Amino acid sequence: MKIYIAGPMFIESQIIYNLTLANEIRELGFEVYCPNENAEINDKTRRDITGEKIYEHDIREILTSNILLCQVADCPGTMWESGYMDCLSKNVNPEQYLGVIGLSTDIRLQTEPDPKKTSYNNQSMYLNQFMVGGLQLSLGTFTSRASLYQELSILKVRFQDA
Repeated sequence: MKIYIAGPMFIESQIIYNLTLANEIRELGFEVYCPNENAEINDKTRRDITGEKIYEHDIREILTSNILLCQVADCPGTMWESGYMDCLSKNVNPEQYLGVIGLSTDIRLQTEPDPKKTSYNNQSMYLNQFMVGGLQLSLGTFTSRASLYQELSILKVRFQDA
């Protein structure tokens, strides 16, 4: 079973986090595509890397994956990739493309909303509900790597038994 990791990937902390996710998921026995590891499209010394080449590389990897791990963030590429996999899982081949699983580790999600506090004074985190609905109707959303990995292990068993 192959997992495509989608999420912010451009600053050092994001790169380190993505590589950590990729390695931990591999330790669970999954094949993983992490765009940060694709040297061909991430070589910033090359002048022939275009948006089209990046798109073609990543779409090929999505098409060979079974699950897309969406790191919930304000990242347009991640949202495009997630929608692409969601369409594949619902409209193309649901036996091959299992869907999109969300990971949002923002600590503000652990704060209960306080109806007495409004606007910026309310420390709870808001997520776009269209996106949340899509993830919930696909493979779900998780707020920790531990809960995500537990669910991936369940999905792996279910997929192998199918």
